Amino acid sequence: MEKKFFDILRIVQKNPVFGKKLMCSGMLDEKRMEILYEILYAIDREEFTDTRNDIFQYGSLIGKKDLLARQIFLCLLILLDEQEQMIRK
Repeated sequence: MEKKFFDILRIVQKNPVFGKKLMCSGMLDEKRMEILYEILYAIDREEFTDTRNDIFQYGSLIGKKDLLARQIFLCLLILLDEQEQMIRK
């Protein structure tokens, strides 16, 4: 299950059209989508300085019933931790 979420995040990162589709269907608002793109590109470029703060900023915009956004938030934290560990090795 976790791998599926990571795959979705990578698809959004590599394919802006998919991200726009999520936005149009009301699954993500524009501000969260903007932050999500920043986070994914920072992780991809291995620029982790402000990424954790950006992830928590994204999390602060999640509504109580937005389960998809909560899953994305958790996956972002896991993805960041994994990337940081890979770089340390």
